[in-house]
Formats: sequence, C-alpha cells, structure tokens
Amino acid sequence: MSQVLPVTSGARSLSWMSRGACRQADPELFFPGPGVWQAQVAKAVCGRCAVRANCLSYALEIMPEGIWGGTTREERQAARRSSGRRARGLSRGRAPGQRVTSGGTAR
Repeated sequence: MSQVLPVTSGARSLSWMSRGACRQADPELFFPGPGVWQAQVAKAVCGRCAVRANCLSYALEIMPEGIWGGTTREERQAARRSSGRRARGLSRGRAPGQRVTSGGTAR
C-alpha cells in the first residue's frame, strides 16, 4: 500500500483541484480497471503533484471512486479502518501500539 499522507484542513476548499498534476493527464487513467499497471501510472502522476495532501484529505472524507491522492479507494478504506482502530484504542486510555491481554490489562 502506498504511504498515506496526513489529512490537511485545506481540502475543505476545492480550489486546490485546479493545481493538480492530474489536470494534464487523461482522466480515464485515474479510474483503472482490473489491471495493476494503470493504477501504478496514475499513482506516479500523483507522486509528483503539489496538492497531493489536499487531494488525499478530500478523498478520505468523501471516498470517491478512482485514484485520489495517490491511493485507491480500497487503500483509503483500509487507512480509515486503521485510523479508527487507533482512535478507539486512544479513547480507551491505551497508548498507540499498546495491547490488551486476555485478562483485560494493557501492555
């Protein structure tokens, strides 16, 4: 899975979209079929984009289809699940990475 950048509050305004590297590419590239090569090419475009963090933030919130911020919808769903598990652990008073043993005590 590609690295997920931190969410930025700048994604709420959509003005960043006009500066995306994808504006110079074929839009179909960002909606790949079952082949992996097309997603890799789209992610390469995202990799050199100045507004990638904004794009990813938007995509994590809206969850559109296709490649956004260098991630597939499936990668974003996995990142959201992972983030939710970490947040639930913190709300229970555990540090990140801390496990709960079968006896209910944190390690």
